Amino acid sequence: MTPEELRATIKAACGPMVADAVREYDEKHVQPLRARQDDWIKHLVTGRPGDGAAAAPPEVPLKDMGLAFARCVRATAAAKISGQGPGAAIEILKQWGNHDLAEKWAEARQKALAAGDATAGGFLVPTQFAAEVIEFLRARAVVRRMGTPTMPVGSGTLKIPKLSGGATAYYVGENTNATKSEETTGQITLTFKKLVTLVPMSNDLIRYSSPGADAIVRNDIVNAMRVKEDESFIRGTGSDNGPKGLRYWAHADHVISANSSVSVANVYSDLGKLIQRLLDANIPMISPGWLMAPRVEIFLRTLINSNGFPVFRDEMARGTLLGYPFASTTSIPINLDVSGTDADDESEIYFADFAQAIIGESLNLVVDASQEAAYHDGSAVVAAYSQDQTVVRAIAEHDFALRYDKAVAVLTQVDWAPGSV
Repeated sequence: MTPEELRATIKAACGPMVADAVREYDEKHVQPLRARQDDWIKHLVTGRPGDGAAAAPPEVPLKDMGLAFARCVRATAAAKISGQGPGAAIEILKQWGNHDLAEKWAEARQKALAAGDATAGGFLVPTQFAAEVIEFLRARAVVRRMGTPTMPVGSGTLKIPKLSGGATAYYVGENTNATKSEETTGQITLTFKKLVTLVPMSNDLIRYSSPGADAIVRNDIVNAMRVKEDESFIRGTGSDNGPKGLRYWAHADHVISANSSVSVANVYSDLGKLIQRLLDANIPMISPGWLMAPRVEIFLRTLINSNGFPVFRDEMARGTLLGYPFASTTSIPINLDVSGTDADDESEIYFADFAQAIIGESLNLVVDASQEAAYHDGSAVVAAYSQDQTVVRAIAEHDFALRYDKAVAVLTQVDWAPGSV
């Protein structure tokens, strides 16, 4: 028997058996699931149960950080699409197979209503899920990543007392009165600043229970929060209803101009001045680190000495610069003109003990969704209704402060760029 004849014989004998097995599996398992899925979608969109609505879907695990939050957001948007109130989102979660999540959310909403919170326009994301989003954000926002502690604040304003001056010890002679000294005190006030994230989403993305769609929603909201939050925590002026950042918390004596000429020796000197400022101010140096623009990071990684050897490359490959961790972010501009040369090519480097910074925040996020809202896409106003979109709005409240204004030093007029030496 030739190979071709053998294949033909096997196909003739086994083909019908395989086809029957596939057909039987499809009828027994696939078609019922497809019918249930169609019924859940019908129930979600129309608000009327179909023939198989009583059959609950299996529990859907949401293991990745922040996906539970995103599922809550999509369920709220789906409730709005079907013309129902925020409370219907809990039932939608159950239809999607997230029973535990629905129970936790229902419990959180009941507590919120009992406390008299106004939640008619949206919902408060349960604390545990909001905390997931903050954790997910922390790994991607450089100020949080550098070890800045966070402090939950529930009343809108938090006053933190501090010692602004310590007692003084004196040597005294025999039978001489001890010299009196007193401690002086001060306080830091954290007052919530409202950060709003507006994300338009396709209604097709909202209607279906998919972990992949949850990841898209989560990433959109987190990325929007991350960019603005980092900008504010680093260079916020404290005006325009936003927090005051490191640049404007810094003591005037800790804002230093870089050397006008760029050389290996001057780079070492400039970086060393920042470290010295903190040490001279007796900053504890619990969690010190650098922040810089990506252009400055690449300059330092590629800087070579007169013998042609890289100066910082090997150490920076291990994640440190002069022994301290660093992070780079485009939230630090590279088009400043502090020196007044009209070059618009200057940047800044920050060295701070991030343990002396505080992020005060509420772990509850307020989220709402609307099909009728309009939003500005950067060039024109877009109507969500005409685009079959739902606009999701997330509101977070936080503030940023330094315990000591000398816990950060800033190097300005940094025009370092690859090839500038």
